[in-house]
Amino acid sequence: MTGAELRMQKRYRSFVQKHGRCSVCHFRAAGAEGFHCKGWPDRAGTCDNDRKLPVFRFDDAVLEGMRDAQQ
Repeated sequence: MTGAELRMQKRYRSFVQKHGRCSVCHFRAAGAEGFHCKGWPDRAGTCDNDRKLPVFRFDDAVLEGMRDAQQ
């Protein structure tokens, strides 16, 4: 694994720890208390086990924003 990949992993883990799993979901929305499921402000981090739609779907655009400029 290259240094850039390791930095990317570290940034991603740190971002998710700080902002929650919903922050990297395609169906996210930002609220007063952080990220939550779009249209469901009371539904944060429960989409995998509450049997409601939408279900977590990773947003590739989040990773693109974390990439090193010098690759």
